[in-house]
Amino acid sequence: MKGIFNKINKEKIMNVIIVLIIIALYVSVALFIYSNFRERKRQELANGIINEIDKTIKDNDNKPSEKVVNYQGYKYTVIGKIRIKKINLYQPILKENTKGAYNTALVKMSGPNLNENGNVAIGGHNFMRGNYFIKINKLVKNDVVEITDLSGRKINYYVYEYGVTSKDDASYLAQPSNPNQKIVTLVTCTKGGKERYYVKARAK
Repeated sequence: MKGIFNKINKEKIMNVIIVLIIIALYVSVALFIYSNFRERKRQELANGIINEIDKTIKDNDNKPSEKVVNYQGYKYTVIGKIRIKKINLYQPILKENTKGAYNTALVKMSGPNLNENGNVAIGGHNFMRGNYFIKINKLVKNDVVEITDLSGRKINYYVYEYGVTSKDDASYLAQPSNPNQKIVTLVTCTKGGKERYYVKARAK
């Protein structure tokens, strides 16, 4: 009898394990589908904002440094766009340093206006999926970061430094000793936000 009970208990345990595996698979598939849907919607929003940026560059004679854009119920202040062909990144840059802005596109963290003298820092999420800053660790010296401001001015910046630092270290945000230098610093989180990965690029 004891052997029969042991067999029944083992079967029950196996059945529970199988059910848990099936549930885990369903959850994984659901999360994957949701992630794809969310990324498509986010990319549609980013592309729509870029279209508004292009209209501003083409049509506005005042050449503003920033402009409020309303698109699909979202309202953001845009200051330009960034393209990095090596990692297939093409995104708007927003002025708002908020959670909503970070979930939409890339954000100016600090520094002067785009393409002006000084060091402007641009932050972006480091998600497993999505067209954020997950691939900036693939950039090496002399790779090109293209920044376009709302006046239509397009400047190529060439990577000269990159690395990992603690979240408490902000030295990569410092302004250059040479006041005539134009620098862009790309920043993203690593290890659950415990560290920062940065890439610095300079106009020639």
